[in-house]
Amino acid sequence: MRRLFFIFLLFAGIDAAAQQLDTAKMERLDSLLEAYYVMLLPEDLPVKNAECDYLISSCKDSLVRQWVAIRIFDHYKESPMMGEEAVALYVYDKWFASGSVKMRNEMDQFQASMFADFNRASMLYADAPAITMLAPDGKKVRVPSRDTLSVLYFYDTSCSKCKITSIVLPHVLEGLEFPVKLFALYTGSDAGQWAEFRNNFKCLNPNVEILHLWDPEVDSDYQKMYGVISTPKLLLVDGSGTIMGRRLEPESLKGLLEYYVTFYSNAGGSVKSASR
Repeated sequence: MRRLFFIFLLFAGIDAAAQQLDTAKMERLDSLLEAYYVMLLPEDLPVKNAECDYLISSCKDSLVRQWVAIRIFDHYKESPMMGEEAVALYVYDKWFASGSVKMRNEMDQFQASMFADFNRASMLYADAPAITMLAPDGKKVRVPSRDTLSVLYFYDTSCSKCKITSIVLPHVLEGLEFPVKLFALYTGSDAGQWAEFRNNFKCLNPNVEILHLWDPEVDSDYQKMYGVISTPKLLLVDGSGTIMGRRLEPESLKGLLEYYVTFYSNAGGSVKSASR
């Protein structure tokens, strides 16, 4: 039995008379959808995907269906809950990429397609894409690590939020009692600014190995592989190569690392085995 059946009954009143969507109807739809998102919060992704399918397909009027599908896509694309972006990707593939529902205009379609293309490879619990970037001496280095926790930090020296993140991030890592590799991945192309950043960015914890890398020619396609449309971008990858955190802030990274502290203690000191 569908838990949200009462919402669909309310939709029926809108759907049946929807020659056009006026402001009052749109506000009512949005209110129902907000209630819908809240009720789905504790569910896992397959349930959320199925409920979205059911809700969109229940809209018989094409205008209502388009409005509902777009609103669901927009909500999950920007969801504050980590991992829910996968619902937006599912809705895009199922309803928009297939042509079953049209976006409002070509620009919205382009932006939705870009979202899908730049996030598909780096969803939560997916295998982290292996990319190759360059160390200061020109040596090629594989990202992420194959043997321990990896923090991937994509930044630009001209990014104001990156400057704040670069101050806070070392403090988040200071107290760790297990090995972590921090990949500081410069997305710019100014060698001088990069060198200055490397000289100033320090973490005194001996358990944290910092690898400074860049890819000025973007040969690795890191932008698409990890959705680096803007900076900063923080991800956590476990020792088995699984993405355990994406779209992180320093504080949410700290929470995930504290989770690993518990497993580190229970696993006799092996974070790699605990993270599998």
